[in-house]
Amino acid sequence: MRPLEGIRVVEASSYVLGPFATLQLADLGADVVKVEPPDGGDPFRRFGQRRNGTSLVFANCNRNKRSVFLDLKSDGGAAALDALLADADVFLSNWRPAVAARLGFSAEAVRARHPRLVWVRVTGFGQDGPLADLPAFDGIVQARSGYAARADGPPMLANGYLADKVTGTFAAQAALAALVQRGRTGQGAVVDVSMLDAMGYFDSPEVFAGHTVDGEHDPYVLRHLGAVRPVPTSDGWLLVSPVSGRQLAATVRAVGHPEWIDELRAYDNAADMTTGLYDRLDTVLPTRPTAEWEDVFAKADVPASAVYDVAAHLADPQVLHNELYRVGDDPVLGRTRRARHAARFDGEPVTTDDLPVPTLRDDDR
Repeated sequence: MRPLEGIRVVEASSYVLGPFATLQLADLGADVVKVEPPDGGDPFRRFGQRRNGTSLVFANCNRNKRSVFLDLKSDGGAAALDALLADADVFLSNWRPAVAARLGFSAEAVRARHPRLVWVRVTGFGQDGPLADLPAFDGIVQARSGYAARADGPPMLANGYLADKVTGTFAAQAALAALVQRGRTGQGAVVDVSMLDAMGYFDSPEVFAGHTVDGEHDPYVLRHLGAVRPVPTSDGWLLVSPVSGRQLAATVRAVGHPEWIDELRAYDNAADMTTGLYDRLDTVLPTRPTAEWEDVFAKADVPASAVYDVAAHLADPQVLHNELYRVGDDPVLGRTRRARHAARFDGEPVTTDDLPVPTLRDDDR
């Protein structure tokens, strides 16, 4: 199953956001050509943990792609990129707004030369406005979007490149929507997706709930969300997550304290009640191992799970049943694990060419 077979994508981006967007298109079957600068390529090739000189984060964002190395500041490099776009369906870039114009790739020029092209321009803050030309990275946008704030306690960033991956997913979705529109109209589009806008939309269901009514600022939802936490057991950690009154009652009965239900109902609001529940669970769950508690809560039909590290996640029987990961050979990295795209089509997972991580040319090493 290759839903995007026949779709050609050109990517001129670096780090995580843009590559993660086009990774999704590649894993769905698109042919993706990554344009990298000479003299070392995408700077993320040298980031963090490496194997045989290649960053593993870079590898995980850029599998199933091919690379070309172009100096876009030269006339020849810009012309070569323009030639690639002549046969492309989607072009994704993460240039700051002023860069595109300097390279000769204004929206007007690109649309005139390639009227059927879908150009997705991802930025930190947008194409214009007071912050448009400032540098933006994942943590900066988590901080500025309100995501890092907590109702109680100091701000905290997500454990991972959340804003990059969220925005990358919006960018991939927007590219596919523009292709559907092109199918109706015959015309391409210039689509703008900023990290700030994507995180605002992503946060809107619950993080912004206290600001839903104009003029009000109520931290209640954030306090409620912040109260949910893992609880220690005798050999690890367990997350218990009752979401209804029935499940709350089942939880306290399962741990042998049915009297707690009246105590919890005496709280004035759900945030305080949730804090009270976890404070009480702290006194009970450390008496037994995690696996025993998982069995207890499963029999009571209460949502609960051990807190896994990545190694435990990989060994999870449900993960193995879902065939979420597969291991294959990469000429640079050796035996590598790849996650498949999360979607199944008519019950079947998507298939890809399993292209190796694109390597640098000899003169770029």
